[in-house]
Amino acid sequence: MKKLVLALAVILIAGLSSASANDPVYVNKRVSAAFQSDFTHAKNVSWVESPKYVMAQFSMNNKIMFAYYNHDGSFIGVIHNILTTDLPDNLRHTIKKGYGSYWVSELFRMDTDLESSYYIRLENGTESIVLSSDGAEGWKIFSVTNSSGKESASL
Repeated sequence: MKKLVLALAVILIAGLSSASANDPVYVNKRVSAAFQSDFTHAKNVSWVESPKYVMAQFSMNNKIMFAYYNHDGSFIGVIHNILTTDLPDNLRHTIKKGYGSYWVSELFRMDTDLESSYYIRLENGTESIVLSSDGAEGWKIFSVTNSSGKESASL
């Protein structure tokens, strides 16, 4: 399960999960009903379907969110972008202290039924680092890519 959630995070980070407005996706009733039950106040819902999951992109409480479901309608997780000020203090301080020469290009929180995780992409012009954290034990390197696009480290 954790590998699937991490894979979804990578997909979001890579920007592959954006829906095409020209190609509407019709999801099965189980997924649609589960989504409507979980996110009753969702607006502007669009769907992306893959062989492994179904993703709903929507807005709620002035936030763009991404909810992931299995094809049987079971909830996988929800992802939404956050600000660095929304990070737990220990994670925010580690970024300031250890990555002061980098800028944050992407930051999001992922919530599943079991846990919440954070993912951050940091860049400095020569490399891009993606870190992950469950919030309690600090950051772990998820991947490092140099400016030529070559991945030099990953989990």
